[in-house]
Amino acid sequence: MLILDAGSTSILSKIPVEKLESSRLWTSEALVQFPNEVLQHHKDYLKVCDIISTFTYQLDESIYDEQVEKVPLLETYSRSMVLALQAREEAQLPKKYVALTLGSHAATIPGAMEYRMVYDKPGDFDMLYNFHKKRVQQFQSSNPEAFKQIDFMAFESLPHLTEALALHKLLTDFKGWNKRCWITSTCPDLKSLDRVKQILTALLDTNSQYIWGVGVNCCHISLLPTITSSLSELFINHPDKTVMLYPDGRGYPNPYTTSLTSEVKPAPSPQEWADSSFEYSNLNDGNVVIGGCCETDIRHVGNLRTRCH
Repeated sequence: MLILDAGSTSILSKIPVEKLESSRLWTSEALVQFPNEVLQHHKDYLKVCDIISTFTYQLDESIYDEQVEKVPLLETYSRSMVLALQAREEAQLPKKYVALTLGSHAATIPGAMEYRMVYDKPGDFDMLYNFHKKRVQQFQSSNPEAFKQIDFMAFESLPHLTEALALHKLLTDFKGWNKRCWITSTCPDLKSLDRVKQILTALLDTNSQYIWGVGVNCCHISLLPTITSSLSELFINHPDKTVMLYPDGRGYPNPYTTSLTSEVKPAPSPQEWADSSFEYSNLNDGNVVIGGCCETDIRHVGNLRTRCH
């Protein structure tokens, strides 16, 4: 098992939140306004995690206004990679990994559309293919040397099958940019599980050498028994692929759940989250990455690291 870092929202405790609340870039705004805090954030997580991820989940030219930010887009793209790589170098932990985090197209649309967006129009496949292609190529061109040092590309929070298929074609066409790539889907409630299984099944059935792992992000820990049972079934014939699993640290239902429920569950404590997540450390014979999603922080993954020892 490898441990991924926690949600980027954990940086909000270190900086004036009002600076980010008005930005469509959300936590990616920290790259522009608080790069030193981002650097320290990465260093802190390197102490307990195997993989750290860049602050780029919602970062895209479609929502980036250079006149507002006062920093060119490509400079911010470059900075996101450089800060993570710099943290690894300064921490003298060369065997730790850096993942370039790339949220779904829906993550750039206001209203938390990564939980509910449907792409069923004739031109959607090409639009999604070109969206991801252009963004990755811009990261690469912003700093080719830094991009070369990135270990993983994480395509996160896919809401719909069409985007998964577009990503499969893109990674095939560009041979994964010589990275290990994973793809995850949101699962805010059990009603969403059929959608998630459809996406992950389609990706696994491609047997693509350019897809290193697939799985689920953004789910409450109470859903893990059902989700992991489904994942175990899906991976029976794909033991070479890695299971990705990063549950939330918030309560249930989350504000964006797609189904009405009278069942309310509180946010787990960091220790409860770690204990629950650790139960799945042997999933897929241990070929699994576990990390934190929304409202998790270094306490959650730090406790998970302690459990692993």
